[in-house]
Amino acid sequence: MHSNRLLVLTLLLAGATCLFAQEKTAVAPVPVKAPLPPSADFTWGGDLRLRYEAYDGVHTLNGDAPFHIRDYFRFRPRVWANYNIQPDLVVYGRLAAEPRYWLDNSTVASEGKEWKYALVDNLYVKWNTPPSGDIPVTVVVGRQDIQLGDQWLVSDGTPIDGSWTNFFDAARVTLNVKEIKTTFDVIGLNEQAHPKDNFPMLGRPATYTVTDQDEDGVILYATNKSLKDTQLDGYLIYKKDQKVSSAGNNGEVYTTGLRVLGTPTPKWLYAAEVAYQSGHRDLQVRVPAVITGSRDVSAYGANSRVTYSFKDAYNNQLTVLAEYLSGDDPSTTSKDEMFDNLWGRTPRIGETWAVAYTTESGGRISQYQNLFRVGGTWNISPIKDSSLALT
Repeated sequence: MHSNRLLVLTLLLAGATCLFAQEKTAVAPVPVKAPLPPSADFTWGGDLRLRYEAYDGVHTLNGDAPFHIRDYFRFRPRVWANYNIQPDLVVYGRLAAEPRYWLDNSTVASEGKEWKYALVDNLYVKWNTPPSGDIPVTVVVGRQDIQLGDQWLVSDGTPIDGSWTNFFDAARVTLNVKEIKTTFDVIGLNEQAHPKDNFPMLGRPATYTVTDQDEDGVILYATNKSLKDTQLDGYLIYKKDQKVSSAGNNGEVYTTGLRVLGTPTPKWLYAAEVAYQSGHRDLQVRVPAVITGSRDVSAYGANSRVTYSFKDAYNNQLTVLAEYLSGDDPSTTSKDEMFDNLWGRTPRIGETWAVAYTTESGGRISQYQNLFRVGGTWNISPIKDSSLALT
């Protein structure tokens, strides 16, 4: 009895629905709209880098020194997540760790497994105005990666951890002034030698420093593309250091610089950059350190490269480069002529040179200075999504 009533009720509702639809259609067709995309979009992923390093006497320049051999594996897992709250508002985070396994010990403490902690590698909020506007604005606040120009002076905020991370704790505002084909970047940053000072760490409570001093900085960077096939960059960088480790620095340095990048033909590319530094600091990179106290800074550097691309099936490229960084003149006691490569302390000359330079720079890794070099690189891509380089 109940099932019969239910069947009758169902048929009546179906008939009423069909009648309503027919009457509605007869009055005016209703267009079918595509479903709206969700207002929030969550994605996540990860990567794993496996690396093996072995060298003898590179960081000591003495084959008889204790622990002159370093022979170990590095494992760097990372996990990231991206959350689009709105089309113009994004939250991004990434965790990274790098345990190591030592085959030949660098120190007694690093025998066998070295379970380094995990840390927040990136965590920022990004907001931007519509790109169709006259002056689109992008704001990024939090722990983020920042690379400017050829990454000569701004690339890695954590040079001591050996390419495990390269983050900056910063606020960055980018304005794209379309009318004059120029973008302006204004960046304020605060780097702590101990990564746990600004964000919590995961795992073991022990910590390693990721830079030699606590650092505050302001970067003003402009990029203009109004000239055909040419890009002009200009910048002013302020950096204040407060010493933390024995290799740290106290002082303030102002850097002004210009960079030009051009492609006169589809196969040729050139880039040239010059910068001057002033300020004061007590950093002493000479061995032994014979001067104490703060000294005035007057230093300069230059960086350039020319690349020819064959545009062939293997994407062959040849590059010639030259770099100059002034060094401290031992005959001057009140002035420091060493050019500081700021947040550009990366192994761009080579992994072994980055380590070996610590003996020339007061224990500061990748602190290149008093340097003139000319070199070349040949790049080739024999297989899709892969490349080989000979330097």
